[in-house]
Amino acid sequence: MDTRVAAPKPTCIASTLSTYQCTISESHCRELVEANGGQEDEHRKLRPLSAENESNYFQQAQWSADGTTLLTTSADNRIRTFIAPPDLLEPHPSPIHLKPYTITSPGAPTYALALHPSYTLSSPSSTLYLSSHPSHPLALRSALSPTLLSSYPLIHAPTESHLAAYSLLIPPSAPHTFLAGHTNAISLFNLHRPGAPPLATYPTIPSARKKLVGGGVGMKGIVSYLDLAPTTNILASGTFTRSIGLYDACGAGDTIAVFALPPASELGIGGQGVTQLLWSPCGRYLFVAERGSDGVLLYDIRGTGRLLGELVGRQARTNQRLGVNVVGTDAGLEVWAGGMDGVVRVWRDAQLGEGRREAAWSFRAGDDPISSAVVHPSGCVVATCSGQRQLTRQFADEDEESESEESAEETSSSEASSSVSSSSSSPSSSSSGNLLSARFDNTLKIWSL
Repeated sequence: MDTRVAAPKPTCIASTLSTYQCTISESHCRELVEANGGQEDEHRKLRPLSAENESNYFQQAQWSADGTTLLTTSADNRIRTFIAPPDLLEPHPSPIHLKPYTITSPGAPTYALALHPSYTLSSPSSTLYLSSHPSHPLALRSALSPTLLSSYPLIHAPTESHLAAYSLLIPPSAPHTFLAGHTNAISLFNLHRPGAPPLATYPTIPSARKKLVGGGVGMKGIVSYLDLAPTTNILASGTFTRSIGLYDACGAGDTIAVFALPPASELGIGGQGVTQLLWSPCGRYLFVAERGSDGVLLYDIRGTGRLLGELVGRQARTNQRLGVNVVGTDAGLEVWAGGMDGVVRVWRDAQLGEGRREAAWSFRAGDDPISSAVVHPSGCVVATCSGQRQLTRQFADEDEESESEESAEETSSSEASSSVSSSSSSPSSSSSGNLLSARFDNTLKIWSL
């Protein structure tokens, strides 16, 4: 008897529609118009169309623990909170228009983001998240208000400058603390002591003096991701130098293992540095996603302690960070990942076999790369966000053509002169027509499964 589970047919039930399918400056104008009930305002009239012509693409999206809120970061260095409508799963003639509840402007790119594991929308005091930005202290904010609640300095003592944290983690077993991964170290903070330095800092290399020659047991480089095993509290950390470290007691204990990923040339799927580490719900398997890789590596940590296989066909050979999501369902273990081709792919029960595994099913979620595909805690919906860095193009050769036409006008007949005159007055040669609008698919969508 065939026990295979049929592939679902996702349906888009909510979307940001065309609000961000444009440049950064234009998307800000559209947000202002929507906030004013669809009325044009002075901000839109005075904002120059030529400012900030980069695409305002979504970089990542995360569900809150209670499944009510989506937190996103975008190319305009803003953090947005989207609250899922209460009638999300009810029938609608068209997708619900998602609008941000709050918009926060930290003033710098967001390197890392971590929602509080006790996040509950009905309890505003718990709607917290941490964020990391270059040359700034670590920040604690509420998803319901753009104001800064508290900050935590991570200082490089010799220069007294702020260190950049590239990964953040709030352990569910100790929600009053959080971990920050930075260069060659992981720091432990007390969430209830704003303004205080770290409680402890754990070097990922045994000695700063030996790091140049690789002495001792450890890994060097920027700690790019942190994840905690749900059943054993083993902390997994990964670096941009393609190393994995496992530490006991939420990172405060002994070093369990440190190993390097196989050379990218041997894998055949590429790999330029760890961007995500995800434990399976049972805490036995560890999934490793890299930048510039067409697959996801699967390690059996508690069993054989070796590489079990690769999930191939991800279509993610790019420097852009494309997220991966590991979900435990009634049907088994699923891995969700978006690709450069706008397709979300799903692998099922990859841990049951060895070697290379192809995706079990897929669906198209957009026309640009899918930077996140995150399944709702209930498992009934999935959120995707898309986009990539693009610039509007200018017709630099139009001025050259205009100059050549003007010089030819002096020696040409009156008919040629008339032709030049008509072309110079056409919309394509006007100053507003010099910008060619690129096709942007910068969209946050929610799909029913």
